[in-house]
Formats: sequence, structure tokens, C-alpha cells
Amino acid sequence: MDASVASPAAAAPRARRVPAGRVVVWGGFALVLAVAPLLFPKLGYNPLKDLAPITMLVTMPYIIVAHPSVPAKNAGELIKLAKANPGKLNMASGGAGTGQHLAGELFNVMAGLHMIHIPYKGTAPAIADIIGGHADLTFSDPSVLPQLQAGRLKVIGVSGLKRYPPLPDALTVDESGLRGFDALNWYPLMAPAGTSKELIARLNADAVKALNSPDVRDKLMAQGLIPAPMSPDELGQFIRTDYERWAKVVKAANVKLN
Repeated sequence: MDASVASPAAAAPRARRVPAGRVVVWGGFALVLAVAPLLFPKLGYNPLKDLAPITMLVTMPYIIVAHPSVPAKNAGELIKLAKANPGKLNMASGGAGTGQHLAGELFNVMAGLHMIHIPYKGTAPAIADIIGGHADLTFSDPSVLPQLQAGRLKVIGVSGLKRYPPLPDALTVDESGLRGFDALNWYPLMAPAGTSKELIARLNADAVKALNSPDVRDKLMAQGLIPAPMSPDELGQFIRTDYERWAKVVKAANVKLN
């Protein structure tokens, strides 16, 4: 058995070329499974057809963080500020087509805004420029938590429908007035399509048992990762829903990689 985390380019052969007698258990992430096929038409795989869901491993919301000078305390105030200053606020990301970028575009589309996207070559330089006052805000992953704790950035909100345990006082975007806004990054466990139902069930049971272990949960939560075990059917429906969500965003925001 192989265990791996695949990039978009590597995912197709991993999913389709399984050596006889072996099973590839694939730990992918939202960008590869639900976004890359939308942005790379010739990528060569369809996550809804070529991969079999086992269970969700972890999820995490995007954390909207801003330079302390941005005069907004929550997402509702940010929307009002952006509407009062059309085209003036900008949102940094780790690159075009990343989850950070698409979460920001979903926010733009749902709120009727036009915050300017600034793509960087990675999350670290984007965060550095916000701290330095050269960019306004970003939709970040949990790696930004130390900067928030140090007071170098301010939290505006979190993107999931539930509050985020590491930031219990931060309102969700949904709570702040943009009803239905839900954007998560997630890491599932997948196998190639055609893997036997018996093996899928066994792998699911083993993974769910591990994710429900207090020791494992504590270690994941300490990194800002939320354990989210699911049945194979639940994960399959989750992926379909997210794929459809991002397809609408890519089209509405005219997201391009060039």
C-alpha cells in the first residue's frame, strides 16, 4: 500500500495507474480535488469519477486577516467598507487559483464587491506585505495564527459556518451578515475508483477510529486542524457540493491562471 499527498500534476497517474495487487491511499486536498480540474482542463482526471472517497481527515476555515489599520472589526463591517470604497481595498493571496484566492472571490461574488486580488508567490510573502502595510487583507490558513497572537494582524472573521476553536471570539462571515458563506479547506482520504467496497469500509473504520482518538484529536487541534470523520457516502456528497460551489465561483469571477 502506498500513502501519498499528490500535486495536481501527479494526481492523474496516481489515481489511474495502480500496480497490480496494490492500493494507493491518497491524501489529497481541496485545491487538487475540487479546484484544479476546473482550472486545468487538460489535467487528466475527474475527482468525481476517478477517485473513491474513504473519509474526510481534517477541515479548516479560511481566516480573514487584515492590517490593523483596516477599519473593520468583522465581515459585515468589511463589506460596508468595501462598498463605500469600491475598487480601493485589495486582498492578497498565495497565488492565482489558490484556495485563498477563490475564497476571496466567493466573498466578492456573494457580497457584490470588487476587492482587487493581488497574487503573491506563496502565503508567506503575502502575509509579510499585509504586516508591512502594503496589502490590506487575505483569506489565510491556520499558519497565520502566531501573527494574530502577536498582534501583528487583526482577525476579521472565519469562513466556515461554525466558529473556529482556535479563535472562539471571531465571528463567522455567516454570523456577520453574509448568510450562507461557507468556504473550507479540507483534506480527505481517497482511493482509486474501483477499489472494493470491503477495503473502503475497512480503511474508513481504521481512519475514523484514529481521528476519534483523543490523542490524535488534540494534536490536530493544536495545529488548527479540525478532525472531521465521515462515511464514504458523506465525503462523496461533500466533494460534489464543493466542486459545484467552486465551479460557480471560477465562472462568475472569471478566474484565470494567466
